Amino acid sequence: MALIQEIKNGQVVKDTTATDKANEKKNNFDKDMFLQLLVAEMKYQDPLEPTTNTEYVSELANFSQIEATQNVQDKMDEMSAANYVGKYVILNTTDSSGNQQYVSGMVDFLEKKDDGYYVSVNDGLYNINDIETVADERYYTAMLTTKAFEDAVAKLPNLKNVSLQDEEKVTAVRTLFDSMDEYQKQFINKDSYQTLVDLEKRISSLKKTEESAE
Repeated sequence: MALIQEIKNGQVVKDTTATDKANEKKNNFDKDMFLQLLVAEMKYQDPLEPTTNTEYVSELANFSQIEATQNVQDKMDEMSAANYVGKYVILNTTDSSGNQQYVSGMVDFLEKKDDGYYVSVNDGLYNINDIETVADERYYTAMLTTKAFEDAVAKLPNLKNVSLQDEEKVTAVRTLFDSMDEYQKQFINKDSYQTLVDLEKRISSLKKTEESAE
């Protein structure tokens, strides 16, 4: 599963450890494999040279050690997986049609299934091994604020249709932008901001025209 990485200077750092760890886990000698080998050894042992009790005790001791190690590893995996709850993640997953897609959002909760741990993101469950990157709280807040600003701009009338009646709406969007810090503003789409500026200029021009007419 992926290790948690913070976002540095607004850049999402790609995490490449998920696949490596998954492959490593597949290669581990687990207790089920040990039991299968032990049963096979007992079943097919040479009756003329049977395995001694001492050898069996030694093998059972090895089994207990493997089981204890695996239990510790499972607990560590669970604790590591729980760290994702409340974090903003980006997943590289495959949809029902076999198409690769990226999903991003806050991890709401963790769920354990037979094939591993799953995280809930945007009301969907995804295998924890699909996590590619994890963002810090500052980056997550910036993404939410940026989206709110760009959605607000998209709802404003276009330049040709704007009127003085829309001044309050345009002013509200400007207030939202001014409330953002410099870190958040760097994620704003330049076209969205330019749309706001153009609308403000248009409103100002309409007000001057109205005042002149009076």
